[in-house]
Order: sequence, then structure tokens, then C-alpha cells
Amino acid sequence: MPPQTTLPTAPRHVPPERPPRLRLGPTSPRRSLPWVTLGVLLVTGSALAFVVASQRLGQPRAVLAVAHPLAAGHVLAASDLLVVHVASDDPVQPVAAANEPSVLGRPLAVPLLAGAPLTTAALGPPATLTADEAVVAVALKAGQFPTALAPGTRVLVADTGSPDSPAATQAAGVAGSALVGSAVVVDLQPPGDTGEATVVSLRLPARDATLVAAASAAGRVALVQLAPARS
Repeated sequence: MPPQTTLPTAPRHVPPERPPRLRLGPTSPRRSLPWVTLGVLLVTGSALAFVVASQRLGQPRAVLAVAHPLAAGHVLAASDLLVVHVASDDPVQPVAAANEPSVLGRPLAVPLLAGAPLTTAALGPPATLTADEAVVAVALKAGQFPTALAPGTRVLVADTGSPDSPAATQAAGVAGSALVGSAVVVDLQPPGDTGEATVVSLRLPARDATLVAAASAAGRVALVQLAPARS
């Protein structure tokens, strides 16, 4: 018998294994409760701050303004001022209406037009003198000036006469005469630790400056407080 030949059998086809399917779908995000709370607080705080700032910026303030033109050196009275309302964010910061008592009786350092806001920088002794004005310093002892003197006070400068003058001469009117009918206090320096005189600087007409200076050097000057000048 002829030998039998065994033919190789073809391998059976085995389908490849499929990988497991992945399920794609929305996943629940992980949230941190403290961070969420902080975010809510920041948003709420920012909103409140914006509301408060808006209210403040939009709220007008009652301030002082000048009722009519005033010259430098003028002593402020209630009739010189009026109350106006300005925005809170106005770059000019006038004196608040509630502080009016603190400016009455004070002089103006600069001239102001009607309607101009009154600021603290506008208060004080006049920055400049006119051609016919001068400032004279007088040394005064207790009893020669009112204790209520302050910058801006209007005074009369009196000549008390020499203490050695006879009584008859004083009675004739030589003593006790007015050297200057109206002067304005621009500065007042109290006595130091060793001094006993108060130095008062007066703004007055230049023609009277030498007369007042001579009387002060002789110890014959006294000041009499006057009412504020009217505009």
C-alpha cells in the first residue's frame, strides 16, 4: 500500500478578544464646601461695598460759602455766610456747615467772591498788606488788653499817657486818647517762662505805625476790643 500522507490542517480562526467598553458619561464634579462659601462671601461683600460707596459719593454735604464779596482781613460774621450743598467727592473741601461757630470772628487771609466755598486755607491773617497798611507789634501787660483777644479781633489802640504825668494834664485829655480808631489783631504771643508781656501784632494804617510803636515802647498802649466790622 502506498504510504498515506497527512495534510496539515489549517488552524481555526479565533476572533480576537474585544476590550471592555468604556462608558462615557457626565461625572459629578467634586466641590469643596469651604471654597464655595468663601466665594459667596466675597461676592456679597463686594456688592455691599459698592452700594455703600455709591451712596456716599452721591450724598451731598452741607458746607459754608460766602454770601457776598469779602476783602482780605475781613472778620467773618454769621451774615457773611450761607449754607450750600456739594457732592461728597468734590475735590474742594469747604468747612462743614456744622462747624460754622468755629469760623465766626476769624479773619480772611484772601479776598473771596460771592458764592465761593469757605475753606480753612482761606482763614487767617491777610497774606499781604496794602500799600497804606502796616503791622506793628506792641508789648502789653495784664490789664492792658482784653483776655478774649484773638487773631481777627478789631480793637481801638489807646494812649494811656505816662504814669508820671500830673493828674491835671491827664484830666485835660492828653492821656486816654485814641491813637488808632480801628486796628486788627493778626497775631498774639503769650509771655514766655521769663517774660511778663504779651506781644500783640496789629494791622493798622501805615500813617499811625510810628506813633503806636513809640507809645508801645513807652508802655503807654492799651487795647479796647470793638465789635466786628460790618460789610
